[in-house]
Amino acid sequence: MDHVTLFYAHRHDPQVPAEDLAGTMQRLVEEGKILGYGLSEIGPYTLERCHAVHPVMAVQNEYSLWTRTPELGLIQRCASLGVAFVPFSPLARGAFGTPMADPAIFAPKEFRTRIPRFHPENWPHNRAKLDAFHDFARERGCTPAALALAWLLDRAPHILPIPGTRTPDHLSAWAMAPEIDLTDDDREEIDRLLPVGWAWGDRYDDLQAQTVERYS
Repeated sequence: MDHVTLFYAHRHDPQVPAEDLAGTMQRLVEEGKILGYGLSEIGPYTLERCHAVHPVMAVQNEYSLWTRTPELGLIQRCASLGVAFVPFSPLARGAFGTPMADPAIFAPKEFRTRIPRFHPENWPHNRAKLDAFHDFARERGCTPAALALAWLLDRAPHILPIPGTRTPDHLSAWAMAPEIDLTDDDREEIDRLLPVGWAWGDRYDDLQAQTVERYS
């Protein structure tokens, strides 16, 4: 390999000006080491500042039916600048999987044990909402994961989710997502089942949240 196609800065160090970050990426492009660069867990303002120095190829932030913060301007700004928006954790860290993620069997040191949405004070509420979505997906003849991915693909053409899996079976199930054509009734029902802000608890604990940018 003589170059990297897409090189991500997975966090923006607040002590480093966005313009300096973009300038470093620009030099890597000019040296032929990368074809383009991406940013992750940023706000719209950092995207604009970096893009003004050298065009950003992609932005990778968490986005799914249980984390919709990017709708507060980032998705729209990516579209206007011609930047791909790449949702990570599009299946809500297993919440839309089959079987659904179960905090009761998480390994003690697993990353998800730190996520407040899986904590005992929040999970029963979240599980009940998710159960209703899972039921709707099955009634519609698809897996919850495929429907959650189809919802993302339906949002805008520049949205390119990146689900991860360890099993071929899951991959095969997700492959049907692009073939699911959501109707207006589907969209309305999904919004009813999982309205914006439905999930209880933050998506990161306080320490983890220090590494991501706010949208204000």
